[in-house]
Order: sequence, then structure tokens, then C-alpha cells
Amino acid sequence: MRFLRALAITLVLFLGLAVSTSTAAPDIEPTANATTIAVIITVVALLLAFFFLMGGVKYVTPENVLDTEIRKHLYEYIDEKPGSHLREIARELDLKPSNAAWHLRKLEQTNLIRSRNIGGKKVFYLVEGGIEAKQRAVAESILRNNNAREIMCYLSEHPGKHLLEVAHALSINHHVVKWHITKMQEAELIEGDTTNSAYPVYYPTEIGRQMIETYNEYLKTTTGKAG
Repeated sequence: MRFLRALAITLVLFLGLAVSTSTAAPDIEPTANATTIAVIITVVALLLAFFFLMGGVKYVTPENVLDTEIRKHLYEYIDEKPGSHLREIARELDLKPSNAAWHLRKLEQTNLIRSRNIGGKKVFYLVEGGIEAKQRAVAESILRNNNAREIMCYLSEHPGKHLLEVAHALSINHHVVKWHITKMQEAELIEGDTTNSAYPVYYPTEIGRQMIETYNEYLKTTTGKAG
């Protein structure tokens, strides 16, 4: 950057010299004018060469976005763990959150990943998997929370319970249970029914059952590896 700044200053000085020379001495010899022009052209050429060769002009496209090791690792991590949020990703890959956010934005701009706000956090998943990848990402993001996972497991084993019954059975504050149930309904993991009750009772959806089974298997696998 210092070299580039020095070249820019030199160019400005030469341009100023050329303008002042042509104004103050209109009868200057053609040879002097030619020399000044040649120097200016050389400086401009050096500036352009430096700018292009040092990466001053490099657009991120779907074709080259994964050429950077950081973005390649980010993409692979999200492929393996869809639904991960920014700070989790940055921590696992040993990156500064601001740096991770910048590269994630490039992946999103080139249509390789998508993001969605879940529980106040932006989570990421691959575009490649379509709607299934999105559902899986959202579900995994929710089920990473221990309380949410306990609620989902309880409703899978005891469908048709209302909020207070779930809270009492799991010894979790009913406001916390309500918050998680709302998120799980948004993700279509559970559904509420008020047909036979003044309060809605909740049932896991087919997607919810599949997701909790898959996630529990995943936890068993990772726990086994850790052991």
C-alpha cells in the first residue's frame, strides 16, 4: 500500500509538472514534452500493473468463491453442521467473528449458502439441498438446545400434552417451554390442537419425529467418538 501511495503521488506530481510546463512555456521543445508524456505513461502502467497483480481487482463469483481456503472450510463446515450460527462457526474454525461474517456473506452472495434468523441468531445452511436442507438446518439449530431437545423427546413419547403438563413433567419454567414450543411450531416440528381442550395440546409432526431420531443418533455417534 505504501508503494502504491508513492506511485500515486509521483503520478500527481508529474501531471502537475506537465500542466504547468505546457501553460508557462508554450514554446518548449517537442523532445521535453515527449519525455514528460513517456514518464507519465510509465507511471500509469506501473500503477495498473500493481493494482491488478496484487489483487486490487478481483470479483468473487460462484466459480472462484471456494478458491479461498477459509471459504472452503466454511462451506464444508456448514455442509457437515447445517443450522450453525456465526459465533459457533467462528469458534470451531478459529476465526474472528467479523472475518467469518465477511466470508459467509460472500458465500451467500454467490448463492452457495442461505441464512435464517432462529431465536435471535442467524443460522446457515447449503442451498444445494433445497427445502430439505433448510428444514434440517432449522431443526438442528433448535434441537442443539438441551431444553428444546427434552421437550421434543417428551412429546414424541407422550403426544397430546399441553404446555403446563410438559413444564411440570420436565421441571422447566413454563415460559421457557412456551418459547421453545413456539420455535418448534415455526419449524414444523410440532403442531398444536385445540379440538378437545381449552388449551392447545401438542403433537410431534412426522418431520419432528424424524429429526429428533436423527439428532439423537448423531449425539450417540459423537459421544461414542469422544469417548
